Amino acid sequence: MDKDSSTLLREIQQATGWSQTRLALELKTSQPTVNRILKGQPNCLSDTLAAILEVHKRHCRGRPQRSKPRT
Repeated sequence: MDKDSSTLLREIQQATGWSQTRLALELKTSQPTVNRILKGQPNCLSDTLAAILEVHKRHCRGRPQRSKPRT
């Protein structure tokens, strides 16, 4: 299953320890935009999504995936 933009951002934050402000700088967007994406609001511009994918590729590729807790 493909990951959504909020999941990708959370993985970047976990891998890097970056704040929302730092994420915004890296993505060339605003901190409120990062906050909205992290909250799962679906309005993500294609340029922002492309930036998220690029940063995720640089910082999260090859890292082990956390397993989901069983319910």
